[in-house]
Amino acid sequence: MPNTDHPPTPTEAQVNANRENAKKSTGPRTAEGKTASSRNGLKHGLCADKHILLDEDREEFLLLLKDLYDRFRPVGLGEEKLVQRIAADQWRLDRTIPMEAGIYRERCQQVATTDRSEQELYEWELNSGNAKAHPPTPHEEGDVLARAFMVDCARPNSLAKLTRYETTIEHSVDRSLRQLKAFQVARNTPDPIRDGPQKPSKPAPEPPQTSSEPINYEANPKDGAPAAPMHNPAQSGPAPSAQNPEPST
Repeated sequence: MPNTDHPPTPTEAQVNANRENAKKSTGPRTAEGKTASSRNGLKHGLCADKHILLDEDREEFLLLLKDLYDRFRPVGLGEEKLVQRIAADQWRLDRTIPMEAGIYRERCQQVATTDRSEQELYEWELNSGNAKAHPPTPHEEGDVLARAFMVDCARPNSLAKLTRYETTIEHSVDRSLRQLKAFQVARNTPDPIRDGPQKPSKPAPEPPQTSSEPINYEANPKDGAPAAPMHNPAQSGPAPSAQNPEPST
């Protein structure tokens, strides 16, 4: 009984045959084939790896990219990648507007097809002799867009999915803008370790000089006469005592 837990080891002849077969498949050779092959992973425009679809103008995207470069002026590979990501996200975000209009057109056609089918069914019942046939309920012409929205909500729900895609792209743009701002702030902020301590632009003011003379608190600022000099015992002898006249004998 063969062991199914381990696959059989290929023989040398099988390995050589596999190599020869691989040489025969070299991929697309023409420019059209290479272009088509590069877009094989394209599911839809919002999640595509390529920014430009087959029916879009490459020059318009380059103009958008140049405008963002002129506005943010990136320096270095990191900032340039962020600006390119913002441009790609903005390009995808611009696609949502015609996509939403296209979804509404499809749903409006479905509404018109439903109304036409109901009317044809009513006429068929009348021609068949059904006197109890009820005519379809009339609708206001201005309600077509609202009915188209209700049809989409009931079945494919494409509009809600498109809104989620749009929100995801907007968050990506905001995140890239925050990262770009952080990079530019860090680039414009001087490094204290590399640049050394910053010198003050103006010297600090000197403290006011105080006089060595003692302050005479007995002087009256309202009196114009100079204050009497104060006695300093350290500079002279003992203060003279008051002279009292001796009594006459």
